[in-house]
Amino acid sequence: MNFSAEKEATFDEKGRVVLPADFKNEMGGNIPGGQMAVEIDPYEKCLNIYPMPEWENRVAFIKSKLNRDNKQHSRMLDSFYRRFKIVPVPESYRMNMPNSFLEQVGINKDVVFTGQGDRIRLWDAAEYRRYVESFDDFEDNYARLFGNEEV
Repeated sequence: MNFSAEKEATFDEKGRVVLPADFKNEMGGNIPGGQMAVEIDPYEKCLNIYPMPEWENRVAFIKSKLNRDNKQHSRMLDSFYRRFKIVPVPESYRMNMPNSFLEQVGINKDVVFTGQGDRIRLWDAAEYRRYVESFDDFEDNYARLFGNEEV
């Protein structure tokens, strides 16, 4: 899966938000296993949403780097497992996000879904605008990071 672009959405009065059709279509028109993982991003004020196959890869990667018998690693695992939840996705694609997660990242009613490769990000619309405005110049960064590499 290779999620891309951005889509605006709004939470309804029951606290649900509809997953945009473009992202659903990227998954072949259905949600694998009828569930997705929702994670509080460790760096930005947004939520990361993963299809289950990608989430299982992420969990395996995290677990492969940590030893739960090491105190510091064990605490990192505790923090990691507190910051995600597996949520059901009904056929209507109206998702209920954990309220505590929404509060932690400041998501209100108006939101923006953005694709970032194997994951979808969910932002409060105002926070997303601030985030995008904070970017350094894309052209300069692109040239600095990739300008001397052949494709």
